[in-house]
Amino acid sequence: MAVDSPKKNFKNPTSCASAFGRFFYAVDSMVYFTQIVETDSDVGRCYQQNDPTSSEFPDLLDTDGGVIELEDTQRIKAMQSYSSGVLIFAGNGVWYIYNPDGGFKATSFNVEKITDRGIDSAKSIVVADNNIYYFSNNAIMQIAVNQFNTADATDITETSIRSYYLSTLAGEGAQGVYNSGTKQCEWWLPKTQGAGLVLDTTVGAFYPQKQSSASYKLRMPFTIANALYYPSSLQTDTNVTYSFSSRVNRVFKDFGTDQEAYLVTGYETLGKFSNKKAVSQAKVFFRKTETTITGYEADSYVFDYPSACLFQARWDFDKSAAYGKYTGILNGEGRGKAMQLYKPMQRGFIPDDYPYTFDTGESLISKKFNIRGNGDAVQFVFQAEPEKDMQLLGYSVGYTMRGRM
Repeated sequence: MAVDSPKKNFKNPTSCASAFGRFFYAVDSMVYFTQIVETDSDVGRCYQQNDPTSSEFPDLLDTDGGVIELEDTQRIKAMQSYSSGVLIFAGNGVWYIYNPDGGFKATSFNVEKITDRGIDSAKSIVVADNNIYYFSNNAIMQIAVNQFNTADATDITETSIRSYYLSTLAGEGAQGVYNSGTKQCEWWLPKTQGAGLVLDTTVGAFYPQKQSSASYKLRMPFTIANALYYPSSLQTDTNVTYSFSSRVNRVFKDFGTDQEAYLVTGYETLGKFSNKKAVSQAKVFFRKTETTITGYEADSYVFDYPSACLFQARWDFDKSAAYGKYTGILNGEGRGKAMQLYKPMQRGFIPDDYPYTFDTGESLISKKFNIRGNGDAVQFVFQAEPEKDMQLLGYSVGYTMRGRM
C-alpha cells in the first residue's frame, strides 16, 4: 500500500518589512524574521543556524532567524521598520519589536504594545523624518521615540480636527505620503471628489482638502526629487485611462473643474462673551503674484498670474445669513456689497505696450478696510475667486467693546 508523504499548507504573509539586514513576515498572529541575509536563499530561513537538539552547539546566535507570537493581535495589516525595531500594525493595536541597545538580535529583543488604536488603512502609514503617522479607526496617530528609546503613540487630532476626521476620513481607505521638501504629510481618499488632508509637521497645522472632479480618481501618491505626484485614473464604460498628476497648477482647477479655496477663522470673543464688539479698522496682507500686464479689457488690466480675495464677516454665532449678521456678499449671501480685498494696482501708471512688466517695487499687497456690524463674537471668511490665486499672509484687527473690559 502506498503511503503519501504528509503535507503542510503554508499561508502567505499578509505583510512584510525589511530591517537590520533581515526580512520580517506576518502570518496570522505570528511574526517571522529571517537570518541575516547574505545570499538569496537566506530570505526564507526563519530558523536558527545551529541544531537546537545538538549536545555540542545548540546555542542561538545573534544572527539567527526565528518567530515571535503576538497572541492578542487581530489581523496584522502592515509592518514598518522604525528606529531600533519593527512596528506591527494590527486592527486592534500597534506592537513594537525592538532592541533597546540598538539594532536587532535574535538573542535579545523586547515586544511591547504601544497603543490600542489599531490601523484603519495600511496605505495611510507615512514616515516623516523621525516620526510615523497612521490613520486609526477614530484618530490620526503619531508614533515617536521617547527618551528611553522605546516608542510612544499620541492622538494628534483629539483637540483639533477630531470631528472632521470621523465624519470625512475614517474608514475610507486613505492613502498617504510625506513630502520632504515642504515637510508635509498628505493623505487622499481614492475616489472621485475625494477628501484630502495635509499636515504641516513644522507648525502642526491641518489643512483639509477636496478634489473637485467628479470623473477622476487619485491613487497612491509618490515623490520624486522633492516633487509630489499622484497617479490618476478616468474610468468609462469601456476602459480606464491612467495618468500622472501634480497638485499644483496656475488655473486652480482639478482636471478642468474649478477648485474652491477659502479660509474661515475661529470665533473671536476677546475673552468677553457678554460684551458687544465692533471693529474699528482691519488690515490684511497678501503676497503679490502678478508679474506682467498682458492686456486690457472690461475696464481693467489683465495680469498673467492674478490674485483675488473676497471677504465676509459673520457676527455672533450665526450659521446662516438669515438674520442679517453676515457683512459682505459672498456666494450670494450677506448684506451690503461684495468686498474685494486684493487690489494689485496700488500705484497708478499707464503701460506703454503689452505685455508690460508689472514692477511697482512691491512684494506685498496690503489693504485697510472697515467692517460693519457688531455682536458678541465675530468670524472672518477669506475666499479666492475662480482661476485666481490667494496667498494670504496675515491680518490685524482693531476692536471696540461696549461695557467694562
